[in-house]
Amino acid sequence: MGTEEAARPLAGRVAVVTGGGRGLGRAIALELARLGADLVVNDFYVDPETGPAAEAVAREAEALGVRAAASTASVADFAAARSIVDTAVAEFGRLDILVTCAGNFTRSNILEVEQDEWDSVTSVHLTGHVACMRAAADRMIAQGGGGRIVTISSRGGLFGTQVAYSGAKAGIMGLTGGAAKELAAHGITVNCVLPSARTQLFTVGSAARRFGGMPESVEMEPSYVAPLVAFLCTDAAGDVTGRYLYAAGRDVCVYAQPLTMAGATTFLRRSDAWTADELSHYVPGLLDVRKG
Repeated sequence: MGTEEAARPLAGRVAVVTGGGRGLGRAIALELARLGADLVVNDFYVDPETGPAAEAVAREAEALGVRAAASTASVADFAAARSIVDTAVAEFGRLDILVTCAGNFTRSNILEVEQDEWDSVTSVHLTGHVACMRAAADRMIAQGGGGRIVTISSRGGLFGTQVAYSGAKAGIMGLTGGAAKELAAHGITVNCVLPSARTQLFTVGSAARRFGGMPESVEMEPSYVAPLVAFLCTDAAGDVTGRYLYAAGRDVCVYAQPLTMAGATTFLRRSDAWTADELSHYVPGLLDVRKG
């Protein structure tokens, strides 16, 4: 491989990045462009002073030597999500990569959440992921040659108390696993990144983000997360699918597969069915082991 090919491993590929106008999505879009991918930057946000965020990032990508287009379509609608993919095909002839960064956030816990908050968050995160993944996978299968899908979840899916956001982010992990299994036969990989970065949605410092025993990050800029996402879009990650990875600052963590025996502390089987009384004598001790 030549020097230029090594430096731009995504040359000739076309990527869609949803939520690509700001924060993490912008950092990922620009990293993909730096590695040679042509881009559709999708974001509905319009800055009062500079205009559509997607347009601004598309121009930044072009300055890196790639072709780029902007889309302001909503991800929370199947027809609109398909139009985002159609933009990639119309502009650049194909689609090879989808990164689903579009998101929103509300702070309500289970005793506060209302219907409108729940609908708002789940429509962007869950419907947004499913709709874009469906449209992208259809196109990737039709054109042949496989593809790359990277979903964006959060440790808040398991450790957060903001019930709509947590529920949606946990759902994305499930979508990732299911889609990875279904699309493997078509050469399409689906992986999930759980990032930690300071963005327009999350401004708190790293000390408040030590979920699950993760050490405090030394850097919180979104640009530190983008290279891991970009790696998952390259040929080097062709055998990586259905995996869950953390990135923040200079830290990367590859999680064990959820709910697999490899991650279990104890497994018990007996010849007769358990009773609730018998389990009351065993399970509390096992849970204490898990705490350790």
